[in-house]
Amino acid sequence: MDRKWLLFPCGLVVGTCYLSTTFDTSFAFDRPLHTIGIVLLLSGLAIVAHGTLTVRNRIAHRKTSDAIPLSNGYGNGNGNGNSRHMSREASPFGERGLARSLLDARSRAALVMLLLFTICVRVAIYQRVMKDVECAGPTALAFLPLVLAVYHAGRDFHLQTPVRPTWKAELTPKRVLERAFQFIFCGATRYVLPSLLLSLSSFLAALRATALRSTYICPLANGTASIIPKLQFLGFIIDCAAVLALYSLIDDRVALIDDKLTGFKDSTRNNVLVGLTFVASALMLALTGIIVYTAFPEQRQWILAAPTEYVRSLISLSLTIPCTILCFLFTVRMFGVMSTVLIVGFSIAYTEVLRALRTGVSYTFPPKPTTELTFYLVLLSIALMLYLVAETSTEGRMMRPKISLRLGRYQAVLLVFIVFTFSLGGFGYRSHWRQKPIPGHPITTLIKSANAEHERWANQASQSKTLAEAVKHYQERYLKDPPPNFDRWYEFASSRNSIIMDDFDNIEEDLAPFWSLSPVELRQRTAEILADNQGLGGISIRSGKAEVFANVPGTHRWMVDGALRMIEKFVEFLPDMDLAMNLNDECRVAVPYIKLEKAHEERFVFPVHKSAEGTLNFSADRAETWLNISEVHQVGSPFRGTGFNPTFQSHGSTACPPSTRARIERHWDTRTLCTSCAAPHSMGAFISNWSISSEPCHQPDLSNLHGLHLSPSALIGTHDLVPIFSQSRAPGYVDIRYPSPWNYMDKAIYAFNDQFPDPMFTNKENTLFWRGATSEGFSAGNGAWKGMLRQRLVHLINNSTDPQVVLLPGKKERLEYALEEPETIKRMLATKMDVRFVNKIVRCGDPDCLEQEKEFGFGNNIDFQQHWRYKYLFDADGAGFSGRFIPFLQSNSVVFKTALFREWYEGRLKAWKHFVPVDLRLHDLWSSVAYFGGWGLKDGGWRTMEGREKEAEKIARESKVWTEKVLRKEDMEIYFFRLLLEWGRLTDEKRADVGFRLGKGEGIRRESGGGGLKGVRG
Repeated sequence: MDRKWLLFPCGLVVGTCYLSTTFDTSFAFDRPLHTIGIVLLLSGLAIVAHGTLTVRNRIAHRKTSDAIPLSNGYGNGNGNGNSRHMSREASPFGERGLARSLLDARSRAALVMLLLFTICVRVAIYQRVMKDVECAGPTALAFLPLVLAVYHAGRDFHLQTPVRPTWKAELTPKRVLERAFQFIFCGATRYVLPSLLLSLSSFLAALRATALRSTYICPLANGTASIIPKLQFLGFIIDCAAVLALYSLIDDRVALIDDKLTGFKDSTRNNVLVGLTFVASALMLALTGIIVYTAFPEQRQWILAAPTEYVRSLISLSLTIPCTILCFLFTVRMFGVMSTVLIVGFSIAYTEVLRALRTGVSYTFPPKPTTELTFYLVLLSIALMLYLVAETSTEGRMMRPKISLRLGRYQAVLLVFIVFTFSLGGFGYRSHWRQKPIPGHPITTLIKSANAEHERWANQASQSKTLAEAVKHYQERYLKDPPPNFDRWYEFASSRNSIIMDDFDNIEEDLAPFWSLSPVELRQRTAEILADNQGLGGISIRSGKAEVFANVPGTHRWMVDGALRMIEKFVEFLPDMDLAMNLNDECRVAVPYIKLEKAHEERFVFPVHKSAEGTLNFSADRAETWLNISEVHQVGSPFRGTGFNPTFQSHGSTACPPSTRARIERHWDTRTLCTSCAAPHSMGAFISNWSISSEPCHQPDLSNLHGLHLSPSALIGTHDLVPIFSQSRAPGYVDIRYPSPWNYMDKAIYAFNDQFPDPMFTNKENTLFWRGATSEGFSAGNGAWKGMLRQRLVHLINNSTDPQVVLLPGKKERLEYALEEPETIKRMLATKMDVRFVNKIVRCGDPDCLEQEKEFGFGNNIDFQQHWRYKYLFDADGAGFSGRFIPFLQSNSVVFKTALFREWYEGRLKAWKHFVPVDLRLHDLWSSVAYFGGWGLKDGGWRTMEGREKEAEKIARESKVWTEKVLRKEDMEIYFFRLLLEWGRLTDEKRADVGFRLGKGEGIRRESGGGGLKGVRG
């Protein structure tokens, strides 16, 4: 045959592997009905086009050949399938068997209607399962090849005629071994055993690869957890019916029977009918969409919306799936339906097993059953060898393919040898990459590393002991002169005994993009957003005095007043300026990557004036340069309200480079834990890099793990680069951070007393404690609450039924990750868990409010000072930063913290030295609690681990001491003072020249250990 035909099975393998590797990360399933409808339409049109092409090819073939070689027929044993033809009399079915295998018009119509019905019902079931995919169990789709193989064997056995001896008569005198050989390698049953092994290995490998479930909530109270698996099973039954209907319609024998018996049009009619059925199914989906569009106006925007990521993924699927289907149909003509189905099955199975084998993070996480996966790989290879041997056996063939392709004896031996060698390679892979015992607990390593890193940071952040040293270090660090009045700031910081004098990288990072804008643009944009009055309050500083703009609502007045109280401590040294203060919890400014990169490229760069002497102060006429907001006339607002809607793609990850995972992948399968997403910032299951643990670019699954990304309450954001001062921000946003008035005004204060004492760590209750509200986001009826951080935390502790991973001692006292049931975990942990919501469910709409009330229990509302009685306090941020974190650190308790938002003090605290970090996925929580509190100390058993109470006590002590040094109210003032000096220079017309420089004879104002404001105002 023409070797170009081999491109089709190769294309089938490539297309299948591509789809299996990209299926779980495609944006196309954000709108499954849209995607299915379009793919069905294009696939149907492709199948119809294939039928037309087949007609033309067969006309040409009939003109050059008197007889058409029949598929799977007996040969003469010479291995040359291209030169042999076989008459209908030689067929194992005989002419009557062939005639019976054809479909009459009534049967054909019945199959088409069955196919149309199963497609429509299956789409409806799929849509329902996708809505609550977190409740889905293991799929049985891997058994479809086995179902088809059994049907194929039964159908062909039924079609045999008396012309050929029956199976029983032929094999009766033979031995049992020969019976088994005939069953495995000959006749219609030769596909059963390979299909069985393929299905088993595929199913078991998928089951093991997805054993780690995410903490995304599958509700128990509303019955979803039991409904979805039942729908999955029903979907599998319908899949079987649809596959059998398709098999009957595209039966390879129908396409290969002599034209004189059936007419060549019969051989393509069924394929065309299948294509038209797909098109009809797509049109029915389109009709349903039109009805919904007409009847439900609130759904119109969602029906017509087409984000860029979705369109890109849809185009990819719309091209790949039809092309793969065409390759499938051409391959059917070459090898037959069953062989083609097995090619697809083997391609998917090998891809999944190899993906599972190479998946892994440092310190043997996730727990990977390498031995089992290698066994499944070998099982697959055995199945493939059995299939190849059966296909190359001359006695196993009942009909020859129309496009003859047959392996000779030596080629078959070579293929078997290659597959066998590949199987042995699996054992080698296991021996080289098998998970080795963990040498020591990762937390011990992380604590040691954190101590060393903190020591280095603290040394470089507090090098300067004099003003001259501070100026020098500033110039070396930031490659520019300090801003004017830097000496006033230095005296201010010195008088308050600040430890941190040199490291203010957060300020540089926050202001860096705004250097691309001219001072005029910065002032203009500040005035415009204040005039727009979209959740912003203004502070005006003129002639050394600060006041609040009149447009601040009373409910948020405390926030601006708190900032004003900080500013008043140093306002006399500030130039005239206006500040736009964010009044909402959520951050606001999400600049797309291209804009942000352009801003960094165009940022102003100027040399350090090392030779210049004397300070060049701020411009004298700054007050006149700031616009009066009452005189600002805007054409349109830069802000858009996106509350109650997903925001990860539109805001949260928009600053990520286009090649990062967050921009090209969509982790829609919320039931699985994305361990590869956590790998860049983890050591095993534990956070090793707190700074990037909430960065979105390498974590596409964050879109489903926090209320800000799922459904924020009041995100009024913008994609323009505008200067907004916010109390915190999530990575990916460019709001300018400043110290929170919440902490400055003691909205949550550490104030133990006789009624609520704060005992020493060893005298506290051995409990992990948290109380809070469902205030992280607004679940408006779309089920967004199931992914919110606080809800997942409470559900994990109190409601979860999925096995959770815990790092525990194994055999020979070696540590290993083990899957344990939640009840077992809570029984074996020495530390109790007391995590509850208080009051009632808030920020929700029906039916989400009712579902949460059924799902969660409620704890008593407590006095804030009652926290100090517990050894371990959990801190989780909500709609914005957590205002309880600093008071928690000031106590004698250990703080477990998980957070998306970052605040002004980022970098001053070190994870594993001052607090215990917890991943936003919460998969590491149990292991961290077991490390400090102990495991199995009461019940005993072979898995027993002593708690590290001394390490926990040390973290509690050091966090308290360090917090009282660097997170005081004085430190907030010092940071804000320096931030506003930098902002003042940034908005000054002479910012290229202004700066602080030591003049001749200017002495050192601060001696080591001394300080004060002496001489500053003179």
